[in-house]
Amino acid sequence: MIITGHRGALGTEPENTLRSFRRAVADGCDEIELDLRVSADGELVIMHDATVDRTTSGSGEVASLTLAELRALDAGDGERIPTWAETVAAVDVRIQAEVKADAAVPLLARSLTSDPALAARTIVTSFHPEILVAVRELFPEVETGHIFGRTPPVAEVIRRTRAAGATWSMCAIADLTTTAVAELHAAGLSVTAWPVPDAPTLTQARSLAVDGITTDNPHLLNLP
Repeated sequence: MIITGHRGALGTEPENTLRSFRRAVADGCDEIELDLRVSADGELVIMHDATVDRTTSGSGEVASLTLAELRALDAGDGERIPTWAETVAAVDVRIQAEVKADAAVPLLARSLTSDPALAARTIVTSFHPEILVAVRELFPEVETGHIFGRTPPVAEVIRRTRAAGATWSMCAIADLTTTAVAELHAAGLSVTAWPVPDAPTLTQARSLAVDGITTDNPHLLNLP
């Protein structure tokens, strides 16, 4: 089972920062999840929200700020907003790259195409199937996952994941059953359950036989 740190170690560190990613790895995660947006001057940066207001000392839309302006902000505990390039150099585990902005698609595809080793440890995810299709058109070898919030019936999950060209279904653990997971596996899909906030929920995920989980709190999961 792949253990993924949501925005790094969101429960203990400033989200989507190098400090958070390193903490997730130190706490035993096999993979980190992060969010990709693009600065006003065309740099791939790590930020969940469309604006910097919630997570930094500044305000404004990510897409309206240059990289220099973004880097001048405090992203928590003195951390700075990292770029994609800085992040992939800082951690050597698997990366789940959730694309939050259409403008990130060609930049990410170019990065993965130029670095086969990075591509081999990256899965591109989104709630939006058109983003996954666009990434695959530019880089057909990419591994992708369709994220579901409120998970629909399993037949719909299969249909939508396949339509997006994805091989992973990222589903709310509250909506999963052992039967649903078995049906997804029979359809040739891998399954991630989220969120998994604590050790008892991790035990539940294991009983469902999912292939991966996403957690804010890797420090609470008693990982080896």
